[in-house]
Formats: sequence, structure tokens, C-alpha cells
Amino acid sequence: MIIYKNFKSYVPKNNPFPEAGIIFLCDAEGNDWYESQKAFSADTLKIVFNGEGVIISAGGDVSALWPQNNSVAEIPLAGIPEGFSARGEWCFDGSNIIAKSYTPEEHIALAETKRADLYAASNAAIAPLQDAVDIDDVTEEEMASLKDWKKYRVALNRLDLSVAPDIDWPQLPA
Repeated sequence: MIIYKNFKSYVPKNNPFPEAGIIFLCDAEGNDWYESQKAFSADTLKIVFNGEGVIISAGGDVSALWPQNNSVAEIPLAGIPEGFSARGEWCFDGSNIIAKSYTPEEHIALAETKRADLYAASNAAIAPLQDAVDIDDVTEEEMASLKDWKKYRVALNRLDLSVAPDIDWPQLPA
């Protein structure tokens, strides 16, 4: 397993392109990023992780990654957990990709975001149904659907997010 830690920008002693404005990176051991890329295998996952171990980027092509102020590790394909993504939900513990552990405050923030997304979706579903009511052109099916969506939106509003992640989310209307 390859791990390069804490890439920072630097100017090489023999900079071949001093006027080109190229940013060079080296890790904590002085390894140049561009030269280091040669050490990675083509058939592995390369991850970029921050100082807290949170994975912020990943890919198979190491040349597509930019690890400035971060670290890079190579993970065998068999070591990628199911559901893995590079959206900040996974961490690197020095040898494995693991699910991120959230603080209570982070759980609440995630729940607030989820509720806002669900609330926006319910508003989008309610708007045309309410329009049909407002212009006296609503069907019985639309009226029933409107009532279900409004009940759902009220249920979302009444959720106690302080108990996150143990929230009993209401079911989306059919």
C-alpha cells in the first residue's frame, strides 16, 4: 500500500519551467507529486484524504487527483467497501476505508439537510395540486394526493431532529 502524506506546494531547485506558473507539490518526506504518480498501480483506487482522514476525492487515474494540503493512499479494489463514495462520508484510518463517525452535531446537521431536501420535494409536489384547487379544476385523485402531501409536510415539520440519527422519517406519499 502506498501512502504519501501532507502534500504542500514548493519550488523545485532545478525548476524546468520557471516562467510557466506550474504548481509543484511534495509530501512530508519531500517526494514530488508528479514523480510519485509513477509508483501507483493502474488497477487500484487512489484516495485523497484530509488531516482528519476524511476522503475528499478518489479515482482510478492518479493523475486526475490534486492532493494539495492533503494526503494520498492507494487502496486495492478488494478493499473498497460497498456504497463507498468520495463525498465526505468515508474516512481512511491509515490502512482501510471506514465509514465516517459523526458527532451529535454533525448528525443533526445532516438531518436538517435531509429534511430541507424532503421539504423542497414536497413543496414541488404540492404546488401544482394546490394550483388545481385554487382555480377550481381539481380532481378527486388530485385532492387526495394534495392532502397526503400536506400531511407529509406537516410530519416533516414536526420531526425532532435532536435525536439524529435515530429519526423515524415519515413515508413519502404514493
